[in-house]
Amino acid sequence: MDPNSTTAMARLHAVQNHLSIQPCFQRHAIHNDKPTGPADLARERANASFKVEDMTEVILRGKENVEALSLAYQMIQRDPDLRMREGHHYDLTRAEDREQTMRQIARTIELKKQIKDPRLRQALFMAMAFYSESYSMRMYVHDMLFKQALMLFGTSEQQDKWMDDIENWRVIGCFAMTELGHSSNLRGLETTSTYDRATNEFVIHSPTLTATKWWIGMSGETATHTVAICQTVVDGENHGINWFIVPLRDPKTGRLLPGVTCGDIGHKSSRQGLDNGWIQFTSVRIPRENMLMKWASMSPEGEFTPSPNPILSYATLIPERFTILSGSQVVLAQTLTIAVRYGAVRRQGNHDEQILDYQTHYTSLMPGVAFIYMLNIVDRELFDKWDEVAEFAQTDAGAFMREIPDQHGVSAGFKGALAWYVTDILESCRRACGGHAYSAYNSIAGLIGDYGVVTTGGGDNVVLMQQSARYLITTLKWAQEGQEVVGSVSYFNDYKKILSNPKTSFQDPRDLLSHEFVIDALTWACAKKATDLAAILAEAGKSNFDQAWNANQTELVRLADVHAWRYFLILYQRGIDREKHTPVYGMLRKMGQLMSTFALRKHLDLFLEEGYFDGNHAKHVRQLFLDQCKDLRQDAVPLVDAWVIPDYVIKAPIGKYDGNIYPAYFGTVNAAQKSFEPPAYWHKYAAPLLNAPRPGDEKKGCKC
Repeated sequence: MDPNSTTAMARLHAVQNHLSIQPCFQRHAIHNDKPTGPADLARERANASFKVEDMTEVILRGKENVEALSLAYQMIQRDPDLRMREGHHYDLTRAEDREQTMRQIARTIELKKQIKDPRLRQALFMAMAFYSESYSMRMYVHDMLFKQALMLFGTSEQQDKWMDDIENWRVIGCFAMTELGHSSNLRGLETTSTYDRATNEFVIHSPTLTATKWWIGMSGETATHTVAICQTVVDGENHGINWFIVPLRDPKTGRLLPGVTCGDIGHKSSRQGLDNGWIQFTSVRIPRENMLMKWASMSPEGEFTPSPNPILSYATLIPERFTILSGSQVVLAQTLTIAVRYGAVRRQGNHDEQILDYQTHYTSLMPGVAFIYMLNIVDRELFDKWDEVAEFAQTDAGAFMREIPDQHGVSAGFKGALAWYVTDILESCRRACGGHAYSAYNSIAGLIGDYGVVTTGGGDNVVLMQQSARYLITTLKWAQEGQEVVGSVSYFNDYKKILSNPKTSFQDPRDLLSHEFVIDALTWACAKKATDLAAILAEAGKSNFDQAWNANQTELVRLADVHAWRYFLILYQRGIDREKHTPVYGMLRKMGQLMSTFALRKHLDLFLEEGYFDGNHAKHVRQLFLDQCKDLRQDAVPLVDAWVIPDYVIKAPIGKYDGNIYPAYFGTVNAAQKSFEPPAYWHKYAAPLLNAPRPGDEKKGCKC
């Protein structure tokens, strides 16, 4: 056959295909234009390999907590002071959002005093955190940052004085750390606290514009007090940073106190209900007793005693960074629920497939679904350990000092590595929903905005990863000198043995399913990268250390990332070992295996670069990842259902539980349409353009 004729026939077939009735039209004809989404989701749920209720009990740590959360969601939906009274959340102005958020806080504090069941009190906070990120952050600033600073740095006498007022919101607190010109570099902070011997007071002062406290949550409009981190100056000598309680507003009038100037940051990418602000202090005097003095102190006689270790000044940041795991669950559980349900409902293609069945689709979503379960399990492991360490702060100062370095190293690495991956998942979810995710009414854009601050707030991730890397290089050096190291870096004690095997023992692809095999591989990668970088830095010496560090900065961040994923997988396995008695242990293990493969795949370049893996090993890793994602896809809908988030909390019509998404989506958009009349600007600007005379019209209308 003539090649030209073949080409022509191919084009004709292509045109015919475009003009033929597509599967979507056939589907609506067969189903009498009834939506297929409800049937699709019902089938997905019927085919689940586990009971959703069993998985929910693991997520929420027991049946009693599941029941409490269900009741809490019901309370919110029925309470006019907790729910949205009218309209849509994403149509609120900043002022309306602020007022609603404070109304919700006032109501929950009122309910907290009335509710006797501690489970229900905790469940109500959790449910509200899912319902409103602004509410969650306002509560977090007061309850975690402000109160935690007092618990970690305050003496028992100071805690006795302040804690009851803080618990009952007779004081509204904020946390004044970052400044306009300084954030992660705490040693460079400029705000000063100068001791005045004559009056036994500290004078808090912002000496420059860049010393302005900046991005301080709740300082814009609400907070009556702050814990401010300041350079402590005594008799002209700077003793470094310490924490001070500084009053900001009169609790009765809300007006700023003398010497205090607070303003609002203004419009942000998201979290408009949180009043982030700035603070300037102009010679504000506070009593000596307002310095938090558990570790560093100033005696009534004016004698300053420094902290036994400068790292203690940063201790309050450790639990803040660990809360990234719980905060990430709130955002991811909602976003993935929307994306997975939409993927199961939306049909498209030559055979009218569910788009969730496309390989590019399920491989972009299923690792995220597994990851939120890992966050949930590891969150418990981290805080069990942190609660133990925090107790040492009250009972055993020596034990507290021994534990803090590793806790700091872990928190820095986890905050950086895990938060970066969360942002990847969020973007994958947005893309997986196509153009509909660009609508604020489908929530994903707002959730991405809510989370956007996390990679820089509470410590820039790049800086934190370098802090983690510095801890790794330091502890490796100790191990090389014969000291025993503990915690997340204990494997450095055996670094010689680990590095004695330069190539993997991997023979059978089934080895990749072994937790021990994956941990051994990641351990080798950490030890190899750490020893290589440590040698480079040692060779540079003190005089060229900074230049050598900067020249290897990306590799140091890479080291911290591998170490964080290694320890994350270890803690997950430790956590699911507690769940061996549950019916869902097999599914938890399956998700852990997928994320283990993900971690190997993520760092394949390092394994190949160092010769630990060869090309065939890499192919096996990549193929296993595809197979595991396809396998987990079969339980995608039940796995997101297990988070039991009501539709009114998700706020996304394309993520509705019943799958009837299009009427709900159109109804939401239509309800927001206030009028079908032309807007005022149409008459002002569009009409003159449309009705301008054409050239020559004046002649046609001539009457002469």
